[in-house]
Amino acid sequence: MIAYNNFQEKVKIASLVIFTITAFFSVGHLQSDEHFQILEFAQYKLGEISAEELPWEFGEKMRPSIQPWIAYTFIKFFDFIGLKNPFTITLLFRLMSALLLWYVIISLNKIVIKNYFKTTKWANIFYASTLLLWFIPFTSVRFSSENIAALFLLLGFLQLFKKQSNISFAIAGTYWGLSFLFRYQLGLSVFGAYLFLLLIEKTSILKLLISIIPLLIIIAFGVYLDTLFYDEFTIAPYNYVKANILDDKASNFGTSPFFAYLYLFLGKAIPPISLVLFAGFIAGVKPLKKHIFVWAIIPFIIIHSVIAHKEIRFMFPVSYLFIFISVYGIMKYFEHKEIKVWQRKVVKFSLYLNVLLLVIMTFKPMNGTVKLFHYIHANFNDTPTYIISTKRPIYSMLVNLKSTFYTAENVKNEVVKPEDIQTHLQKNDINECYILHEKFDFKIPLENYTVEKVYSEYPELIKKIEFIDWQKKLRTKTIFKITKKEE
Repeated sequence: MIAYNNFQEKVKIASLVIFTITAFFSVGHLQSDEHFQILEFAQYKLGEISAEELPWEFGEKMRPSIQPWIAYTFIKFFDFIGLKNPFTITLLFRLMSALLLWYVIISLNKIVIKNYFKTTKWANIFYASTLLLWFIPFTSVRFSSENIAALFLLLGFLQLFKKQSNISFAIAGTYWGLSFLFRYQLGLSVFGAYLFLLLIEKTSILKLLISIIPLLIIIAFGVYLDTLFYDEFTIAPYNYVKANILDDKASNFGTSPFFAYLYLFLGKAIPPISLVLFAGFIAGVKPLKKHIFVWAIIPFIIIHSVIAHKEIRFMFPVSYLFIFISVYGIMKYFEHKEIKVWQRKVVKFSLYLNVLLLVIMTFKPMNGTVKLFHYIHANFNDTPTYIISTKRPIYSMLVNLKSTFYTAENVKNEVVKPEDIQTHLQKNDINECYILHEKFDFKIPLENYTVEKVYSEYPELIKKIEFIDWQKKLRTKTIFKITKKEE
């Protein structure tokens, strides 16, 4: 048995610091569902947005309401204690997600290492991989359905690994029910886990029932929450399957071949890191064919591969299972082999690359538009401010969906075509205002007005790279202060 060691203690502390820093800097959402189908759904119950302004999924009554209800409850509580800043609220959501998942990972690691990594070297490699692979911290801080569902999936495993009593089975079933409730796709992993318990572990039917009954109670509770949320009796999991699978509406957002997750992972996780992890996963599946993690991840991957619409974030909930299988597979591969010189070079390069990517993702804002909202809220929320948009309203986001959660109270916004701004300023006798322009520079001359850039996602230094036409190439939003010249 490998004892908990000083290296793992250092990784634990370092990862806690990195998770926390990432939560502070990772402003905004990774994917629009994280915002619209949680925060804007909560805004609907708060009376801040109408049903007609929400994404199409609301009309289909297909999204689980448990997370919007949680957001709603916290927002109401924060409002009660005087906390109204939406960016502070989302920071607290990210911190909560990060700390909970960090705790579950380190708790699982102790048990997994004890049973599967018998040497200090491989125990340390596994421990560091689960916490410090470059994509783990920034995905772990997300207040998204993928992340919270993963949290409860892992809690279920943790409960069974600790003790296989009747109470443990009941608690595991409760956790897995919650995992399903946050993200229905996790039902595939839960189904695989129960198959493992039945066919491999030969768990008694009584114990399985003790676990499944609370799971079903949780699902029934979800129906109750959804009925409250949508104001009519709703079985959202059925509606989800009907809309996305039977009616194939998910394919409207793009389709990919069966094997797409292979190239999506290899590209998105960045080679050679992704190549090493994938090779390890392939090597690890066979020796772990009777492990619950393999039984949980394989149906998850296969069914997602069959479904035409694919996004790499759909794989996030099983990241821990994937990393375990991958590191175990690499360990088994080198069990009776010497690592070759070229392999050492690949590993060394991957390590340096991982550190670089980890640093970048620790400090990188997750969404440029929300970073812009943050600037507007921080600078204009308390003072009446007029902002002209040259293309679309400030808080119009994906396919013109409206964002109400980040709205600054004292900002008045109108859309004016760039060529009409001069006339608009003179006609309305505007002495000072701001322009939100979806270009790096504002190159339209304005007579009798000064133009000053006050916010940009990118530094002016990039213009020193002269062979790139930044005005054409950059998809960005920039704010300029417009001031009337004194006569």
